[in-house]
Amino acid sequence: MEIQWFGTASIKITADKQSIVFDPFISMNDEIRCATVEDYTGATDIFITHGHFDHIMNIPEIWHVSRCTIYCGVQVAEVLLSYGISPDYIRVIQHGHILSIPPFVIKIYESTHVHFDIPLIVKTLFNKRIISNINNFKKILSLHKTMPMGNVFAYEVLHDDKNILHFGSLNVSNNIQYPNKPTMLTIPFQGRSDIHTYAIDFIKRFIPRTVFLHHFDDTFPPISQHVGTELFVEKMTALFPDITIIIPQYGIPYAV
Repeated sequence: MEIQWFGTASIKITADKQSIVFDPFISMNDEIRCATVEDYTGATDIFITHGHFDHIMNIPEIWHVSRCTIYCGVQVAEVLLSYGISPDYIRVIQHGHILSIPPFVIKIYESTHVHFDIPLIVKTLFNKRIISNINNFKKILSLHKTMPMGNVFAYEVLHDDKNILHFGSLNVSNNIQYPNKPTMLTIPFQGRSDIHTYAIDFIKRFIPRTVFLHHFDDTFPPISQHVGTELFVEKMTALFPDITIIIPQYGIPYAV
Protein backbone atom coordinates (compact mmCIF):
# COMPACT_ATOMS: atom_id res chain seq x y z
CA MET A 1 0.00 0.00 0.00
CA GLU A 2 1.26 3.50 -0.90
CA ILE A 3 0.12 6.97 0.06
CA GLN A 4 0.57 10.25 -1.84
CA TRP A 5 -0.15 13.84 -0.86
CA PHE A 6 -1.32 16.40 -3.41
CA GLY A 7 -1.60 19.46 -1.19
CA THR A 8 -4.08 20.65 1.44
CA ALA A 9 -5.86 17.50 2.74
CA SER A 10 -5.73 15.68 -0.60
CA ILE A 11 -4.55 12.10 -0.16
CA LYS A 12 -4.37 9.22 -2.65
CA ILE A 13 -3.97 5.64 -1.41
CA THR A 14 -2.97 2.91 -3.85
CA ALA A 15 -2.68 -0.87 -3.60
CA ASP A 16 -2.68 -3.57 -6.29
CA LYS A 17 -2.90 -0.84 -8.96
CA GLN A 18 -6.19 0.46 -7.51
CA SER A 19 -6.47 3.97 -6.04
CA ILE A 20 -8.89 5.87 -3.83
CA VAL A 21 -8.74 9.61 -3.13
CA PHE A 22 -9.68 11.75 -0.15
CA ASP A 23 -10.67 15.44 -0.37
CA PRO A 24 -9.19 16.29 -3.78
CA PHE A 25 -8.32 19.98 -4.12
CA ILE A 26 -6.41 22.11 -6.61
CA SER A 27 -4.36 24.96 -5.18
CA MET A 28 -5.67 28.54 -5.30
CA ASN A 29 -2.11 29.80 -4.81
CA ASP A 30 -0.38 30.59 -8.11
CA GLU A 31 2.98 29.94 -6.49
CA ILE A 32 2.01 26.40 -5.44
CA ARG A 33 0.93 24.07 -8.22
CA CYS A 34 0.84 20.70 -6.51
CA ALA A 35 -2.04 18.93 -8.28
CA THR A 36 -4.13 18.89 -11.43
CA VAL A 37 -7.43 17.22 -12.29
CA GLU A 38 -5.43 14.43 -13.93
CA ASP A 39 -3.77 13.53 -10.63
CA TYR A 40 -7.18 12.47 -9.31
CA THR A 41 -8.88 10.92 -12.33
CA GLY A 42 -7.11 7.56 -12.00
CA ALA A 43 -9.07 6.81 -8.83
CA THR A 44 -12.44 5.08 -9.02
CA ASP A 45 -13.70 6.38 -5.68
CA ILE A 46 -13.51 9.69 -3.79
CA PHE A 47 -14.11 10.04 -0.05
CA ILE A 48 -14.95 13.35 1.64
CA THR A 49 -14.08 14.10 5.27
CA HIS A 50 -16.29 17.23 5.42
CA GLY A 51 -17.82 19.88 3.21
CA HIS A 52 -15.57 22.94 3.45
CA PHE A 53 -14.57 24.38 0.08
CA ASP A 54 -10.94 23.20 0.31
CA HIS A 55 -12.22 19.63 0.52
CA ILE A 56 -14.93 19.57 -2.18
CA MET A 57 -14.57 22.61 -4.49
CA ASN A 58 -12.92 20.71 -7.35
CA ILE A 59 -14.95 17.52 -7.18
CA PRO A 60 -17.42 18.53 -9.95
CA GLU A 61 -14.66 19.02 -12.55
CA ILE A 62 -12.92 15.81 -11.45
CA TRP A 63 -16.18 13.88 -11.65
CA HIS A 64 -16.99 15.20 -15.14
CA VAL A 65 -13.73 13.64 -16.36
CA SER A 66 -13.61 10.42 -14.33
CA ARG A 67 -17.22 9.60 -13.38
CA CYS A 68 -15.90 8.38 -10.02
CA THR A 69 -18.14 7.34 -7.13
CA ILE A 70 -18.24 9.89 -4.31
CA TYR A 71 -18.78 8.99 -0.64
CA CYS A 72 -19.90 11.83 1.64
CA GLY A 73 -22.35 13.05 4.25
CA VAL A 74 -25.85 14.14 3.38
CA GLN A 75 -25.08 17.87 3.40
CA VAL A 76 -22.17 17.47 1.00
CA ALA A 77 -24.33 15.27 -1.21
CA GLU A 78 -26.85 18.10 -1.52
CA VAL A 79 -24.11 20.53 -2.55
CA LEU A 80 -22.69 18.14 -5.15
CA LEU A 81 -26.13 17.48 -6.59
CA SER A 82 -26.61 21.24 -6.99
CA TYR A 83 -23.39 21.29 -9.06
CA GLY A 84 -24.81 18.78 -11.50
CA ILE A 85 -23.26 15.53 -10.26
CA SER A 86 -25.57 12.60 -10.96
CA PRO A 87 -27.12 10.98 -7.86
CA ASP A 88 -26.11 7.61 -9.33
CA TYR A 89 -22.52 8.45 -8.42
CA ILE A 90 -23.11 9.71 -4.87
CA ARG A 91 -23.18 7.44 -1.82
CA VAL A 92 -24.33 8.98 1.47
CA ILE A 93 -22.35 7.55 4.38
CA GLN A 94 -22.73 7.41 8.13
CA HIS A 95 -20.65 6.50 11.15
CA GLY A 96 -20.21 2.75 11.44
CA HIS A 97 -20.47 1.95 7.74
CA ILE A 98 -17.94 -0.58 6.44
CA LEU A 99 -17.25 -0.59 2.71
CA SER A 100 -15.56 -3.21 0.58
CA ILE A 101 -13.82 -1.60 -2.38
CA PRO A 102 -11.27 -4.24 -3.40
CA PRO A 103 -8.48 -4.42 -2.51
CA PHE A 104 -9.49 -2.09 0.35
CA VAL A 105 -11.85 -2.31 3.28
CA ILE A 106 -12.85 1.14 4.53
CA LYS A 107 -14.39 1.83 7.94
CA ILE A 108 -16.13 5.14 8.57
CA TYR A 109 -16.02 7.01 11.87
CA GLU A 110 -17.80 10.12 13.08
CA SER A 111 -15.39 12.95 13.78
CA THR A 112 -15.46 16.70 14.46
CA HIS A 113 -13.72 19.75 13.07
CA VAL A 114 -10.75 21.43 14.69
CA HIS A 115 -11.67 24.49 16.78
CA PHE A 116 -9.79 27.50 15.45
CA ASP A 117 -8.35 29.35 18.44
CA ILE A 118 -8.56 33.13 18.87
CA PRO A 119 -4.84 33.90 18.32
CA LEU A 120 -4.96 32.14 14.94
CA ILE A 121 -8.20 33.90 13.92
CA VAL A 122 -6.75 37.31 14.83
CA LYS A 123 -3.48 36.58 13.02
CA THR A 124 -5.37 35.48 9.90
CA LEU A 125 -7.95 38.25 9.66
CA PHE A 126 -5.78 41.18 10.72
CA ASN A 127 -3.02 40.59 8.23
CA LYS A 128 -1.81 42.46 5.15
CA ARG A 129 -2.16 39.18 3.23
CA ILE A 130 -5.89 39.89 3.08
CA ILE A 131 -5.18 42.87 0.80
CA SER A 132 -2.59 41.11 -1.36
CA ASN A 133 -4.97 38.14 -1.82
CA ILE A 134 -8.24 40.06 -1.88
CA ASN A 135 -9.69 38.18 -4.87
CA ASN A 136 -9.09 34.84 -3.17
CA PHE A 137 -10.54 36.22 0.06
CA LYS A 138 -13.78 37.27 -1.65
CA LYS A 139 -14.04 33.92 -3.43
CA ILE A 140 -13.45 31.98 -0.20
CA LEU A 141 -16.16 33.96 1.61
CA SER A 142 -18.60 33.13 -1.18
CA LEU A 143 -17.62 29.45 -1.24
CA HIS A 144 -17.93 29.20 2.53
CA LYS A 145 -21.58 30.23 2.29
CA THR A 146 -22.44 27.64 -0.36
CA MET A 147 -20.28 24.77 0.95
CA PRO A 148 -21.12 24.17 4.63
CA MET A 149 -19.03 21.81 6.75
CA GLY A 150 -21.78 19.23 7.30
CA ASN A 151 -20.91 15.89 8.86
CA VAL A 152 -17.23 15.26 9.62
CA PHE A 153 -15.74 11.80 9.08
CA ALA A 154 -12.50 9.95 9.70
CA TYR A 155 -11.62 6.87 7.66
CA GLU A 156 -9.74 3.68 8.37
CA VAL A 157 -8.33 2.11 5.21
CA LEU A 158 -7.34 -1.55 5.59
CA HIS A 159 -5.27 -3.61 3.18
CA ASP A 160 -3.65 -6.93 4.08
CA ASP A 161 -2.32 -6.54 7.63
CA LYS A 162 -1.93 -2.74 7.54
CA ASN A 163 -4.28 0.14 8.26
CA ILE A 164 -4.25 3.89 7.67
CA LEU A 165 -6.35 6.08 9.97
CA HIS A 166 -7.03 9.27 8.05
CA PHE A 167 -8.34 12.57 9.46
CA GLY A 168 -9.27 15.57 7.31
CA SER A 169 -9.59 17.85 10.35
CA LEU A 170 -7.62 17.64 13.57
CA ASN A 171 -10.26 16.64 16.10
CA VAL A 172 -12.21 13.61 17.33
CA SER A 173 -15.63 12.79 18.70
CA ASN A 174 -15.15 11.94 22.36
CA ASN A 175 -17.81 9.22 22.36
CA ILE A 176 -16.32 7.30 19.42
CA GLN A 177 -13.90 4.41 19.80
CA TYR A 178 -11.26 4.75 17.08
CA PRO A 179 -8.65 2.15 16.14
CA ASN A 180 -5.63 2.12 18.42
CA LYS A 181 -2.02 1.81 17.22
CA PRO A 182 -2.71 2.07 13.46
CA THR A 183 0.07 1.39 10.99
CA MET A 184 -0.20 5.02 9.89
CA LEU A 185 -2.06 8.04 11.24
CA THR A 186 -2.56 10.99 8.88
CA ILE A 187 -3.18 14.37 10.48
CA PRO A 188 -3.89 17.84 9.06
CA PHE A 189 -1.27 20.17 10.49
CA GLN A 190 -3.15 23.48 10.40
CA GLY A 191 -5.93 25.26 12.25
CA ARG A 192 -4.37 26.14 15.63
CA SER A 193 -1.79 28.64 16.87
CA ASP A 194 -0.61 25.91 19.27
CA ILE A 195 -0.56 23.26 16.53
CA HIS A 196 2.72 21.68 17.64
CA THR A 197 1.56 20.72 21.14
CA TYR A 198 -2.07 20.20 20.04
CA ALA A 199 -1.01 17.69 17.38
CA ILE A 200 1.17 15.78 19.85
CA ASP A 201 -1.74 15.47 22.30
CA PHE A 202 -3.84 14.21 19.38
CA ILE A 203 -1.24 11.59 18.45
CA LYS A 204 -1.07 10.36 22.07
CA ARG A 205 -4.63 9.04 21.65
CA PHE A 206 -3.53 6.59 18.95
CA ILE A 207 0.21 5.81 19.27
CA PRO A 208 0.63 4.91 15.57
CA ARG A 209 3.71 3.39 14.00
CA THR A 210 3.94 6.28 11.54
CA VAL A 211 2.54 9.82 11.43
CA PHE A 212 1.91 11.34 7.99
CA LEU A 213 1.36 15.10 8.00
CA HIS A 214 -0.76 16.99 5.46
CA HIS A 215 -2.62 20.31 5.15
CA PHE A 216 0.44 22.29 6.35
CA ASP A 217 0.83 24.21 3.09
CA ASP A 218 -0.45 27.59 1.87
CA THR A 219 -2.83 26.57 -0.93
CA PHE A 220 -5.67 29.03 -0.33
CA PRO A 221 -4.21 32.31 0.93
CA PRO A 222 -4.96 34.45 2.82
CA ILE A 223 -6.87 31.96 5.02
CA SER A 224 -4.26 29.22 4.79
CA GLN A 225 -0.61 29.59 5.70
CA HIS A 226 2.56 27.55 5.53
CA VAL A 227 3.08 25.88 8.90
CA GLY A 228 6.61 24.98 9.89
CA THR A 229 7.08 21.40 11.03
CA GLU A 230 10.60 21.52 12.51
CA LEU A 231 9.55 22.10 16.14
CA PHE A 232 6.91 19.39 15.91
CA VAL A 233 9.41 16.86 14.58
CA GLU A 234 11.89 17.81 17.30
CA LYS A 235 9.32 17.33 20.08
CA MET A 236 7.94 14.10 18.61
CA THR A 237 11.41 12.61 18.25
CA ALA A 238 12.12 13.34 21.90
CA LEU A 239 8.79 11.98 23.17
CA PHE A 240 8.20 9.09 20.75
CA PRO A 241 11.49 8.00 19.19
CA ASP A 242 9.86 4.82 17.83
CA ILE A 243 7.21 6.69 15.80
CA THR A 244 8.25 7.54 12.24
CA ILE A 245 7.30 11.06 11.09
CA ILE A 246 6.71 11.68 7.39
CA ILE A 247 6.66 15.26 6.11
CA PRO A 248 5.61 14.47 2.55
CA GLN A 249 6.48 16.17 -0.70
CA TYR A 250 3.81 16.70 -3.34
CA GLY A 251 3.01 13.65 -5.42
CA ILE A 252 5.73 11.41 -3.99
CA PRO A 253 4.52 7.88 -3.08
CA TYR A 254 5.38 6.66 0.42
CA ALA A 255 5.15 3.01 1.45
CA VAL A 256 2.81 2.19 4.33
